[in-house]
Amino acid sequence: MKKLFAAMLSVGLVLSASACDLLINDADENRFDYPVTVGNVVFDSAPTNVAVLSDNLADIIIACGYEGKLAAVSDSCTNEALSILPSVGTADEPSKKELSRLGIDLVIGDESIDPVYKEELIASGTDVLIIKPATNENELKKLYNSIASILGGGYNGKMKAMSSLESIQNEVDEIKAHFGEENVVTTGCYIYSLEDDQCTVAYGDCYVSSLFDAAAVTNILAEDDNGFVGIDMLLKSNPDIIFCDTGIADQIANNSDLKSLKAFTDGKIFTLPKKYVQLQGKTRIITVDYIAAKAHDSYQSAQEWPEELKEAKTAYKPPFTPREGIYYTVGESYENIKFTEERLISLGYMDGTADETFTQETADAVRRFQEVNSLSVTGIADYDTLIVLLSENAVGNSEQ
Repeated sequence: MKKLFAAMLSVGLVLSASACDLLINDADENRFDYPVTVGNVVFDSAPTNVAVLSDNLADIIIACGYEGKLAAVSDSCTNEALSILPSVGTADEPSKKELSRLGIDLVIGDESIDPVYKEELIASGTDVLIIKPATNENELKKLYNSIASILGGGYNGKMKAMSSLESIQNEVDEIKAHFGEENVVTTGCYIYSLEDDQCTVAYGDCYVSSLFDAAAVTNILAEDDNGFVGIDMLLKSNPDIIFCDTGIADQIANNSDLKSLKAFTDGKIFTLPKKYVQLQGKTRIITVDYIAAKAHDSYQSAQEWPEELKEAKTAYKPPFTPREGIYYTVGESYENIKFTEERLISLGYMDGTADETFTQETADAVRRFQEVNSLSVTGIADYDTLIVLLSENAVGNSEQ
């Protein structure tokens, strides 16, 4: 394999008018695979010992059936199929010593690698290729072609890429076909982060929007032009369902303004770790399946989800919203008392079955809850007590 004359390859470059999709020398009836040019990088032969630093690129390499080319991964690669491979350290600064020891002839990573460190690797004799993730469907095809042609050759690799991507797309299309021409529009959004009065969301003609589309969900914030959305805009768009990165569901539950969102009151806020909306190999099928299953009651999943998705929970949905001046005490009977008792039971302060009557047992449970949660101990379910009781911050009974 020749020395790489350009270490930076991006999908944008592959798509540019000045760079052909794929240049295959002598690709006539003989269909020679090498040399092959991707962007402005020339490969005279196939690499044999490859280290992949990106979880996404590893997912695509596996989807194309070239995992046998991999000799090492970075600590960032979480795919179980590659867990037996040695690690070369972090994605930003892989170990030069380990790369040399393992005889790595090509390092493939994304923009996580430190630019200065990348140049040091190249200077030390290790070829480094940086490939950015695709941001839409057209770029995804280019991405598959680039990776497969490097590892499998200009003709055979490209054919493998097309076949692999088509197979994945067929499974995704089967999910989408389940919904047919449904007239009811389900709106949703994906939140990466939530800080103060704004959040970072998936927007525009992005990869996440294509995942939503395949699951018959409309990305209601797609029209935003920068990905930063004020809380007021999120409230105004009021999506039917929200998917978010780890920890965001709890932040929403603790925000008094966002608790008015339809997705919150309907219990339709789901944790979907960020990596699942970034992985572009076979994991794409699992992600679309998960989104569809959570968004549509009519859809029955046929996929085996990873444990972290099985365990992902919605934010707690309060059964009613307390109003100032309202309180419940012994002898009263209301529907909301039943909901109050159900919450006390779930937190371990009461036994038995909830009903609509506030009994002495209910009062005793309220006292125990108030004491543990640093509230005034009265045995009366007043406004301050109900606000805490019906929140994600309610502390359970550790002595149950």
